Amino acid sequence: MVFGLIKKLFGRDESASPPPSSFASTQAPLPMAAGPLKDGLGAAPGEAGQIAGAPAETMLQREIVLDRELKVIGYDFRLRDSVLKRKERMAHSVWKLYDEVLLRNFLAEESTKAFGQKRIFLEVSVWALQSPLLGQLPKGRFVLMLHYDAEYFQNAVEHVELLQALKEHGFQIGFDSFPLKADLMALMPLADYHKISVTDKDVTELSKEVSAVANAAPESELIMGDIHFFEELQVCRQLQVHLLQGSYLRRKELSEVDTVDASYLRLLEVLNLVRSEADPSVIANAMKYDPMLSFKLLRYVNSPGAGLLTKIDTLDRAMIVLGNKQLYRWLTLLLFSHERQEGDHSILLETALIRGRIMEVLGAKQFKRDELDQLFTTGMFSMLDSLLRQPMPVILEKLSLPDEINQALLNRGGRFGPMLSLALTCENGDLPDDLEIFNQAGVTKAEANKAQIDALLWVEEVV
Repeated sequence: MVFGLIKKLFGRDESASPPPSSFASTQAPLPMAAGPLKDGLGAAPGEAGQIAGAPAETMLQREIVLDRELKVIGYDFRLRDSVLKRKERMAHSVWKLYDEVLLRNFLAEESTKAFGQKRIFLEVSVWALQSPLLGQLPKGRFVLMLHYDAEYFQNAVEHVELLQALKEHGFQIGFDSFPLKADLMALMPLADYHKISVTDKDVTELSKEVSAVANAAPESELIMGDIHFFEELQVCRQLQVHLLQGSYLRRKELSEVDTVDASYLRLLEVLNLVRSEADPSVIANAMKYDPMLSFKLLRYVNSPGAGLLTKIDTLDRAMIVLGNKQLYRWLTLLLFSHERQEGDHSILLETALIRGRIMEVLGAKQFKRDELDQLFTTGMFSMLDSLLRQPMPVILEKLSLPDEINQALLNRGGRFGPMLSLALTCENGDLPDDLEIFNQAGVTKAEANKAQIDALLWVEEVV
């Protein structure tokens, strides 16, 4: 896996044609309920201004969706929390427009690229079910995660036909925290996914709700949502649910003890030596105290993908063949690929890669190639506090990094700071959706949304 990542990181051909979409553009028209929306409602990302009170440019928020083994199986996209908090005061017409802004972010990307095996959960209102844009999305790629609306479901049976038509068209349906009411029981089995929130519930309450939903929809997969702490994640893994979702990674509690696992310390030491361009023999001497690290390097450099004609059997020679730049990135990836007791190394690696790629894509217009490498490193290293469970200042004392990277990681300062702020805003709905950040970074919200989707597609290819 690491060789494939390195090859992508160093051998990117941005002009190469993306793999064709496996979905034909001649899909049958999607049946609509009475009174469908008109084509053209809502602006495509990039158009400025307001449409009926809904901003045409809205920053998307992303959360990971995991299976019980903590493997990333998909991503949940929704409007930012600052928008969702106003939903009770929004007219239905405004909700429809917000839904269309969300949907339009995926039309162009999905028309030319496949999203791999990852599932794409789109949190939309029930009013999106009548949007003509649904007919333009590829079949089999999306889960429409619906928020409950009491007015819409006053007569639940009326909506069975529409939900079935959407499923036949290739969509999966999700119900987010739908109440277990008698008049909704006919709808419950239609949902492929049921999301249950952990908020303000103890283990007993959660267990009862999981059992009740499972009885109402025995063929559906259950998602435990709003998991904000690692301890909550561990509890939810003990329940009979299929998937887990939340922001626990960015809220991971840090240790107050200034200790880091010895294997990580060795990697950090070697990273510093490589960055300072130490002699290969000095780097090799530091690596030899970690036999597994030495083994992984020799295995990597002698892998068939490396294309070498003769076998490399010494660390000194391996480092000369790789060069400092490629060795530094290999070690960075190894840092995040390291097996952890928590079992969340794949989440850390994928999230770090996405952050790095977002920053690299957004910086392409204004930074030089070497600076883009530093932007990528900044995004990757922004996960070090979650990886090592130490405060960032403590970690940076152990690393020798350029000042621009340090400023960005410590206080979002320097030239890289605004790019890192944007990468974090894509994950964290609690951060301010401040136009000043976009102005400082020199990008629009539409460009940030596109970079986020591009990063997910890229990571799908390389991981």
